Amino acid sequence: RPRPASLAGLRIGLLDNTKSPVDKMLRRLEERLAERIPGVQTRHFAKREMGIPAPEALLEALGQVDVVVNALGD
Repeated sequence: RPRPASLAGLRIGLLDNTKSPVDKMLRRLEERLAERIPGVQTRHFAKREMGIPAPEALLEALGQVDVVVNALGD
C-alpha cells in the first residue's frame, strides 16, 4: 500500500518487538499522536520473541489497522 498523506481518521497499530525500551517509546508515541491527532485510534500488538518472525495470528490481527508502526529497540 502507498504511504498515507495523513494519519487522521486511520487506525494505527503499534508493534512492540519486545526489545528494551520499545514499550516506553511506543507509549510516548501514542501520547504524541493523541496530542496531534484528536480522536486517533491506536492498538497495541507485541511479538512474543524478538528473534523470530511474527506468527500468522499476529499478522492477521495487524490487518485490522490501517498503518503499523514497528519499533525496534537497543
